[in-house]
Amino acid sequence: MPTYPENPNNLEITASSRNPTEPPHPARPQTVLLTGASGVLGTALLPYLSHYRVIALTHRRPPSRSAEVLAGDVTRPRLGLDVAPYRRLCARTDAVVHAAGMVAFGSGRASMHAVNVEGAGRVARFAADAGVPMIHVSTAYVARYREILAAGGNRAERAGNSPADYVASKTAGEEAVAAAGGKVTVVRPSIIIGDSVTGEIAEPQGLHIFAQQVLRNRLPFVPSDPASYVDFVPQDVVARAIVSLLDDGAHPAEHWLSGGAHALTCDRLVQVIVEEAAEAGIAVRPLRVLAPDVVERLVRPAFFDVVPEWAQTRLDRLLDMSSVLFNEKPLPSSLADVPGIGTAAGVRANEDAWRASVRRLIADRLGARASA
Repeated sequence: MPTYPENPNNLEITASSRNPTEPPHPARPQTVLLTGASGVLGTALLPYLSHYRVIALTHRRPPSRSAEVLAGDVTRPRLGLDVAPYRRLCARTDAVVHAAGMVAFGSGRASMHAVNVEGAGRVARFAADAGVPMIHVSTAYVARYREILAAGGNRAERAGNSPADYVASKTAGEEAVAAAGGKVTVVRPSIIIGDSVTGEIAEPQGLHIFAQQVLRNRLPFVPSDPASYVDFVPQDVVARAIVSLLDDGAHPAEHWLSGGAHALTCDRLVQVIVEEAAEAGIAVRPLRVLAPDVVERLVRPAFFDVVPEWAQTRLDRLLDMSSVLFNEKPLPSSLADVPGIGTAAGVRANEDAWRASVRRLIADRLGARASA
């Protein structure tokens, strides 16, 4: 595990770089350094940060919405900046929201570590150098790391598809952030879906891909218990929660942004897809639900010698994804404790949000057909 010394560049930043007649970090208006501004969560966050001055630290893509853009790289010392620009950024920043992260399971362990561990530690080091609070976005699935690993993520032949490396990197990322010192608020969202009203999202996530496969009749079965929990949280709820915590001063704490005991069951999640498909005139075949251990004991031995390699790969990916999507027990949740977010914590709110995401997927699919 890397360590991050107190001030690796020996920079005298907080005291000497600001106007001595001004307070170190004025209460309002504040300037927020945002990483990951062009990602799914960053895109959703920007509209809710309109009462802040936002500096978007970007490496490849600038954000689609207006913000001051600063080219940098969270995986490099001083965030990829020279000493003088780094010092100026420290002097200007009043709070940090670290939403950047590598989420693609197939990106490889080294890339995951570079962004989710090294990058998180370096951003935390910056916040400590600047003497400002930081909100670090992790994942609620750190609570299930051992279960996810046991579900097949430690098997070399499936490592490229497994979520285990991702969850491991987020776990280590939290440790790197803590090692940097400073005032850190950790937020742990579960699977992010689209806006709770419109279903809009910048890029489809794992649960959207699952729904697309159901809508296209490409899944032979669902590897889950019908009563298992499928935990997700709408992107606007996560954004509102982060901004609420920021407005409140970003006091050091941990917040689990998940459905918890109010999450939908697997059976209900699939039924909503079927209902919305029927409403749109799309026929979806009934799906059998098979426990993953039944698949491993019966389906795999019976069919893997006779099905093509692409079908074996699809089944492996489905099994690995199920280790994240479907939970025997509820994930921890403290969503209801975040000021102004309580109404989003409930079964009805979760189902309405999921319907919005499914409707958006169907509308996009029908729109694509019409324009073809």
